[in-house]
Amino acid sequence: MAGGEGDLDTEVMNTKSHRQDDVLEEMAGEVRAAIRAEHARGRFGVAGWALTAAVLAGALIWWLWPTKEEIVWQRHVVDRGDMLLTATATGNLEPKSEITVGAEISGLIIEVLVAENDPVARGDVLARFDTEELLVNMEQANARLALAQASVAENEATLAEALVNEQRTEDVLERGLASAADMDGDRAARQRAEARVTYARATVREARATVSVAETRLSKAVIAAPIDGVVLQRNVEPGNAVAANFQTPQLFLLAEDLDEMELHVSLDEADVALVRAGQPATFTVDAWPDEAFDAEVLKVYLYPTVENNVVTYVTVLNADNSDGRLQPGMTATATITTGARSQIVRVPNSALRFKPPSDEGSGMTFGPPGMNSGRKLEPVGNTVWILRDGEPQRVIIRTGYTDGRHTEVLSDELNAGDEILIGVGAGPG
Repeated sequence: MAGGEGDLDTEVMNTKSHRQDDVLEEMAGEVRAAIRAEHARGRFGVAGWALTAAVLAGALIWWLWPTKEEIVWQRHVVDRGDMLLTATATGNLEPKSEITVGAEISGLIIEVLVAENDPVARGDVLARFDTEELLVNMEQANARLALAQASVAENEATLAEALVNEQRTEDVLERGLASAADMDGDRAARQRAEARVTYARATVREARATVSVAETRLSKAVIAAPIDGVVLQRNVEPGNAVAANFQTPQLFLLAEDLDEMELHVSLDEADVALVRAGQPATFTVDAWPDEAFDAEVLKVYLYPTVENNVVTYVTVLNADNSDGRLQPGMTATATITTGARSQIVRVPNSALRFKPPSDEGSGMTFGPPGMNSGRKLEPVGNTVWILRDGEPQRVIIRTGYTDGRHTEVLSDELNAGDEILIGVGAGPG
């Protein structure tokens, strides 16, 4: 029994020992696995950073690596065609004739018979003044005239009496019955009577002038239309007091028949040599933006208008307004036809403004393809460019008129059918 118990204890101890060895082995395996995983993670981090650095370096090299741009030329074929020459100017519509109707007398307006937009005929009454004071002045002037005329009659009678007395004294003097002193006295009396008659007659003329003034002032109490037309402005109302002591008050503004109007435009000095009377024109107004109205140049003023160092010349065009759609003061833009050119060699204005991009150094540019393709083109005057052996070549030409889109070619350097450059693009090489 004792021996059996000892073997059992030995077996139990061996089993425990094996279990401890297994645990230790298992723990050692876990440690080795952890070490291997740590090593793997370290190798993966280094590789990731290396890959990221390689990608960034490649992108930087791609960005900075010199690239050659392939130029794509935009071309235009020179042709023949007609060209209409025009000049453009802006101005305002005005009546052919505007008349300001004023008052020449002072007084109280008691009646106004017209309003804005009313048609009027020559002689129509527009307004009336209060005439009470004017009528009193007229009566006083007539009374003074009557007194002056009576004074003339009285002095003429005195003169007749003085003439008789002088003649009688002269007869008596011839018979020796009167003295020379008596004759001198009668002659002086006759002369004084003649002077009084002259004075009285002058007084009559003065009185008549006063009557005429009173009549004129009375006639001016009625404001009448001087022309056939329409009332544009009315600046007076019944009950207004008008003072005409220092300047003539403007009561009404009348326009002559608005069936014919004038367009006054400011013509640029660059176009003044091309515009002359009789040339046709069209114009537009904001009220009717989709319609062009016909006009004709009447005259170009010689005297310039200078504003902000800009020189313009007033040009007058006539405008038909029989349909009544145009109104005074409307802003209009006129296009005047100054001439025409038939079947001329012409180039687009964009060709004259074009300049090919300059190739600096080897023609290489830095950056992504196409980055420098949008260079600014500079105007170069009367120069066009053609393509020879794949390279642009400058051609200087002599130009004539332009209509804003095309320019006439006067020299023989270009012919219809030639190709010229008008633009440039770029693509990756």
